[in-house]
Amino acid sequence: MTEKSKVFVRDATGLVREFNAWDSFGFQFGGIVTVVGLSTLFITFAFLLGANILISLLILLPFLICYYVVESQLAGAMPRSGGDYVYTSRILHPSLGMVSGWIQTFLLILNPAIFSGLIVTTYIPDLLSAVGLSSMTSPFLSIPVQFVLDNIIIAICIVLVIIPIRQYAIVQRVLLALAVLGAILVPVALLALGHGGFVSSFNSKSPVSYDSVISTAQSHGFTQSFSWLDTILAIPGLGFFLITNWPAQVGGELKNPRKSISLGLFVGFISAWIIFFITAVLYYNVLGTNFAGSIAYLSTNDAAATPFGGSIVLTSIIQYIYGLNAVTLIIAISLIGACVLVIAQSLLLSTRFVFAWAFDSVIPHRFADVSPKTGTPIFTTIILWVVAEVVLLVELFESSAVGVYLSAALGVVAFPILACIAAILFPKLRKAMYVSSPQFTKYSLGGIPLLVVAGVIGLIGFGLITTLTVAYPQAGSPVTAANASFMGSMFILGALIYFISHTYRKRHGVDISLSFKEIPPE
Repeated sequence: MTEKSKVFVRDATGLVREFNAWDSFGFQFGGIVTVVGLSTLFITFAFLLGANILISLLILLPFLICYYVVESQLAGAMPRSGGDYVYTSRILHPSLGMVSGWIQTFLLILNPAIFSGLIVTTYIPDLLSAVGLSSMTSPFLSIPVQFVLDNIIIAICIVLVIIPIRQYAIVQRVLLALAVLGAILVPVALLALGHGGFVSSFNSKSPVSYDSVISTAQSHGFTQSFSWLDTILAIPGLGFFLITNWPAQVGGELKNPRKSISLGLFVGFISAWIIFFITAVLYYNVLGTNFAGSIAYLSTNDAAATPFGGSIVLTSIIQYIYGLNAVTLIIAISLIGACVLVIAQSLLLSTRFVFAWAFDSVIPHRFADVSPKTGTPIFTTIILWVVAEVVLLVELFESSAVGVYLSAALGVVAFPILACIAAILFPKLRKAMYVSSPQFTKYSLGGIPLLVVAGVIGLIGFGLITTLTVAYPQAGSPVTAANASFMGSMFILGALIYFISHTYRKRHGVDISLSFKEIPPE
């Protein structure tokens, strides 16, 4: 056995380059789940009444730009599937690479249960209501019905992940087009309505008038005011959608990966951010600041005082005002399509992390097997299907699932920190790799690599956001001592997996640390 065969499972991964730049955009825009984000964007008002989402988005923007500079440049230097895990393990330490990959895999594997639940309990009933079949929505409240339908949705997505990448890409493009259309139609629907149109339509449909909603909220103690603290605390919630680096995780399957990754990350993120910002502007202007704050306040203090009850989901508000028409129907369908898209992407990306661990011999080589017929890791996909099933069962039948889900907020804002540290230290710790990187990775500002500058700014930003998420429970929706401890244990577990594997392999004469001294083959 040669030294190289000890380092990697084989000389080529077996994965195929079938994704293009549009697919890279699809992973980023789809991972942000833009139309779903718009749907739930203003729920934050229920517990951060003084927040101004416009200012929150503006504060978050420079940190996101720096983070995506970091991701695009590191992924450009090491364009391999399992992105964050690969370059963090090569630059910092294999155990830290495992922490990054493990946390992101954990977050990804939550998505099938979360988003299939959204489809079944919210978006399908909304669609049925939109087409005049509200009488058929009651069965979706049943846990057995939810379990069956959730499983059907997840199983369909598993099939998509197993089939050849070329065929998967076609389905993803269709779902992406639907998700993009829905995301655009949400602000368009608000713009077409205008403030006067909203007030008029609301008064004609609602059993309580527009003014009475505001006066009722005020009688309960609500006062419209701006709060810098609430505005800053809204940032982690926005980050839950906007912090997505998914194109970097399929670098080994992208055609012209360095260009495709950068285009996917930035065009996907900027498109979503602009849509978020425009929608926030229109939300304040069309609904009116006092009314928006009033329905948020009443959703938790007197839900019966508004026709929206305990929910301030924007797409439901639009549907209520407009009734059934082509726009509301397309939005309703796009919400379902966007959820299916993010479930399939989450399953696919989680397999790539696991695949990369196996390729580096951190876990059994069986997980790095790729079907010669489909070019996909079928065995790994099936195993992760089982894990997704466990998550689904916990979410449906155990109340403690709520704590697990909410702890995801801390994971989302914390994992970029490792990438930023890797970016800062890359030129020093791995000088040979850095020198051999493409020219755009070595671009400098005043003699200092742009990668380092972006890493420092990103580290400061995400460090502060993580601190806020822990210090202020409401920022993490909420982060409690219990779920913060759970998330902390997940970080530690990721590192332990590497050390346990390293010790085990060493006893059998294999030093897996050798694999982290070079970039994996394609």
